[in-house]
Amino acid sequence: MVHSLGSRTSGVDGSSEGGRINTIDIPGALVIYGVALLQALQPKNPKSKLSVAPVKVDGIWCLELTCQGEEPAAVPERWHGHRVVLKKAEPPPSAPSA
Repeated sequence: MVHSLGSRTSGVDGSSEGGRINTIDIPGALVIYGVALLQALQPKNPKSKLSVAPVKVDGIWCLELTCQGEEPAAVPERWHGHRVVLKKAEPPPSAPSA
């Protein structure tokens, strides 16, 4: 028997749960949480290019925050109860000179 991760009313119309995000699709919910995380961090880190994606670390869903440029300030350890993993991206290769 398969048990869902959400409540019995998840995925109905949301009104019975006060408009909560459907937690049956955890990666999908993490994408939404990630957008909010980026919106909170970008004004504090104008010299960093940030992106976020859901990843599994040791079997647990986390948010992977990838930065290019300066390391971002004020990155929380957890965001909406999910661990935030910081990953430094390599700068893009420079164009070959002629």
